[in-house]
Amino acid sequence: MDSVDRTIVAALLEDARRPLAQIAKDTGLATSTVHQRVKRLEDNGIISGSRILVDWVALGYPVLAILSAEVGGASLAGVAEAFRAVPCVQSCWAITGEFDLMMVVRAHSSAHLGEIIEELRAISPIRTRTTVVLSTFFEGLFPPLENL
Repeated sequence: MDSVDRTIVAALLEDARRPLAQIAKDTGLATSTVHQRVKRLEDNGIISGSRILVDWVALGYPVLAILSAEVGGASLAGVAEAFRAVPCVQSCWAITGEFDLMMVVRAHSSAHLGEIIEELRAISPIRTRTTVVLSTFFEGLFPPLENL
């Protein structure tokens, strides 16, 4: 990945829906060059898809929780795959430390969050620690790309 690729990725991080022709104009490249580079970045797995930002409160999910789970001797990948089927679990990571998995969960209410946790426990006997987010000051920032 060279400096031109980093510039293109930075532009897409800023606005993934930005037309490639606009990125080409801003970078002084031909649209076909930007298209070819984006295709190569996708083929190499450096970038994939695009995302939209959602107002979860407006959609009825005002509760955001970070759930840590200790799964004991079970397969982390197997438990994580089973948890994928639980609605409202947005993300799941294997982590180090006291717990084995960390999940991001969205819920309608604290009671709904309790139901989600019980559903997770029904899938696998886990010990959990739940942290409810009170305010989000920022999220989704990206590290600088120029040093890559």
